[in-house]
Amino acid sequence: MSKPRSLQKNLFINASLLFSGKAAAGGFAALQTVILARILGVTDYGLLQLVIAYIAMMNQFFDVRVWETAVRYIGAYWEKGETEKTLAMIKLSYALDVGSGAVSFLIAIATAKLISKYVIHSPEAYIYIWIYAFGLFVETAKLTSDAILRVFEKYKNIAVINSLENLTQLVLVAALLLAGLGIKGALYGLVISNFIAAAVRLWAVMRALEEKKLGGWLTADIFLIRSQWKEIAWFLGNTSFMATLKTGSDKYLGMMILGFFAGKDAVAFYRIANSVSGILNRIVDTLYEAIFPELIKFTTIKAMDEFKEFIKESTKNLMKLIVPVTVLIIVFAGPIVRLVFGEDFAPATNTLRILALGVLVARYTYWINPALLAMGRPGIRTAFYVVTTAVYLALMFILVPQYSYMGAALAFLGFAVVKSALSFVVFGHYMRKDGERSL
Repeated sequence: MSKPRSLQKNLFINASLLFSGKAAAGGFAALQTVILARILGVTDYGLLQLVIAYIAMMNQFFDVRVWETAVRYIGAYWEKGETEKTLAMIKLSYALDVGSGAVSFLIAIATAKLISKYVIHSPEAYIYIWIYAFGLFVETAKLTSDAILRVFEKYKNIAVINSLENLTQLVLVAALLLAGLGIKGALYGLVISNFIAAAVRLWAVMRALEEKKLGGWLTADIFLIRSQWKEIAWFLGNTSFMATLKTGSDKYLGMMILGFFAGKDAVAFYRIANSVSGILNRIVDTLYEAIFPELIKFTTIKAMDEFKEFIKESTKNLMKLIVPVTVLIIVFAGPIVRLVFGEDFAPATNTLRILALGVLVARYTYWINPALLAMGRPGIRTAFYVVTTAVYLALMFILVPQYSYMGAALAFLGFAVVKSALSFVVFGHYMRKDGERSL
């Protein structure tokens, strides 16, 4: 039991490091949201969020989700002492990321005018889409850099970089908004900070590789891992399809559906509520990012009972933190919205309450995704998200046309209930199946 206990301790040390960075980053991001909302107003803030949602959706749709594959295979090669293969996998990861970013950029540029006219209902929005699309070149590569830093347990570096990225973004966006550049200024600030953050992450990766005496990855031979290309492609295909499925979430396609049926003001109210309830996501995301490498270690040493106990204990500890935060958000939703964002955003109050409850329910089973991957069941994980995404989108099309942003919040709550219930069913089934196989 000493090994699993040490991993549990390691998980919360790493999660704490990530949280320290995310807490600072979250503070900067929250202040940026307040500045954007107050300076732009309800309608322009809603338009900005639709532009960001569309570009993010393009990124998510064409993103091959390399970071999870990178953690899985770079970590495995490194644990086995296969340094050349480690570098080959790093090179392959970046190559795939840059390629997917280029495809996303070209398609976003080509479709901008159609989306502006028929979905966003703002003919001038295509200019904003073109500006923000440049960030696609580096957005996916940032995730791969973070994955490599996780493999080498550089969580402190990730925390510092996340904080500096959001601080840089805040300063640039605020300065350009105060200079009177409006939505364009906000987008310029976001794009410039993206490129700066990508460069800093790449520098941190180079430093980590030098520290491990791995040398440069640019000259690595990716044919060294040719014997595993099929296995990597299957894993990558499933995680890539997962990224595509996530375009159906409330951050991407869900936001576009809301904008199409209910308009920019409805998007503004929903996004304000979402930004506050997102405090809970920031807490959970740190644990999510840290738990996957630890779960891989459990499955590698075949400690499945401890694997299950590890998930149970981490969830209990998480709930001790996020349940009180959820209660505070629900009770003080009105003052939070009015005092922070202004009276114009007061209609978002009840939406915030519903979303906070939905996030709590959904995050109770935050572990299902990394658990299924660690158990070597990416296909089951994909099927799971096909079902839950279909449920969410169906609820959006049913509720949004009649209930606007409140309908979007209720759709998310319904999705959260289905997702958590199904998580226990699927996880329990495959734990029993793996237990029978080991007998």
